[in-house]
Amino acid sequence: MQEAATRFRLEESISDLDQLRHDLADWTVSARRLGPQGQYLDQLSLLAEIAGAGIEQVRHDLLAGAAVAAGGELYEECRRADHRTALLRRFWRWYADRLDQRRDDGYRPTLAAADEIVRSTWQALFPDDQTRPPTPLPHVAPIDMAVSTARDEVPRDLRAPSEPVLAKWTELMPLSTIALPSTVTRRPWWLVVIAHECGHQVAAEAVDDGDGSPSPVLEAAAARAGAGDGEQQDWRNWAIELFADATAAVTKGTAPTWSVMELERGTTGTLLRPDVGYPPPVLRWCVADAVVARIGLTRVVPDADRELLAGSPFAGHAARAEAIAAALLDIRFGGTTLREIGVRSRDWERTACRWRDALLGATEPAAGTAPESARLCVAGGTMAWRRTTAGASGAIDRERLRRRLLQVLPHSRPKSVRHAAPRPVGRAAAVTRQVLDDLRSDTW
Repeated sequence: MQEAATRFRLEESISDLDQLRHDLADWTVSARRLGPQGQYLDQLSLLAEIAGAGIEQVRHDLLAGAAVAAGGELYEECRRADHRTALLRRFWRWYADRLDQRRDDGYRPTLAAADEIVRSTWQALFPDDQTRPPTPLPHVAPIDMAVSTARDEVPRDLRAPSEPVLAKWTELMPLSTIALPSTVTRRPWWLVVIAHECGHQVAAEAVDDGDGSPSPVLEAAAARAGAGDGEQQDWRNWAIELFADATAAVTKGTAPTWSVMELERGTTGTLLRPDVGYPPPVLRWCVADAVVARIGLTRVVPDADRELLAGSPFAGHAARAEAIAAALLDIRFGGTTLREIGVRSRDWERTACRWRDALLGATEPAAGTAPESARLCVAGGTMAWRRTTAGASGAIDRERLRRRLLQVLPHSRPKSVRHAAPRPVGRAAAVTRQVLDDLRSDTW
């Protein structure tokens, strides 16, 4: 009887592995149909390949162990395999769940729009098809502000101390994500925040490629501009957020600054209070405004806010905003700089204004066909939303704006463009080796 129970225990573990393999295979087939023209195909095929190799490794090890084990030893082999099966499922599903939101009617239109905005922004930042990093994957989460997870960063909900091996795997994965607050499903003009989150991704890519972090660049720029040690450290601490704001400005013009001002507006105390990694809001706005001006656009921060900052303890910081803006624009990444990307910003701003007028116009707007269409459409949507807040028919206008954005954005792209980036072969091999080594090991 014990022998039958032991045999049944082994069959259970094998069955769980086979079920995971079956689920993974079904998902891989269906995932190929999600997103236009192969978007995310290379990245997610890679995910399936890594998880599939892991499943085969666990199955091989279990059968090899079962061939020489008996009684309690066989039960231990099964528990070991079950644990690894659960880890592989959790690893795979973390990424797969985010892609699969596109099957949900409540998320599909918004994420189709977000996909195009990310693609459009990412191609502006990395114009070379052959060296462009994998496009970040946007998804919706129960959060109040957007959050980026870079390729080499462990997702927050996979940082469980009891499973450090998951952190090791995700740090190696050539996949990055952008979590968007659920409010974007009802107010798609807030998709403009994607530009800032892409800036975070660029900063991570710059460090990964050896181009350097914005932090020492801004610290050095502040020093050259006459800042003392304490203020230099402030700029260093704020550098990543300010670089993300600058990235938003060169790809979408003034619209992101308007959105940040709306999100951060508050009492005088709030406007002059720094936060972890963030300068005081009004100083942040003024630095973004200086970036906008340096790429040839009109400043948008009201004089009253500038006067508030000038009379505050951060007046010295404000005096160095121009020097900080110049340093941000000259940070090099992927063979280019934000200044070089922003050379067409005047034209882009004019196009965003045309989108604003079309989205508020009497006739239904048509989708754009240029590479920049999606990101400038959402910039125009932000400008249009600002106009609706001043009119008596604001609620009606905003509902029409919501509908039009979700109709136009998903289709605003060149007619013949391959969304998927080149397969990151080196990174793929590294993570596969690590996963297989860990599955064979008992050291964790």
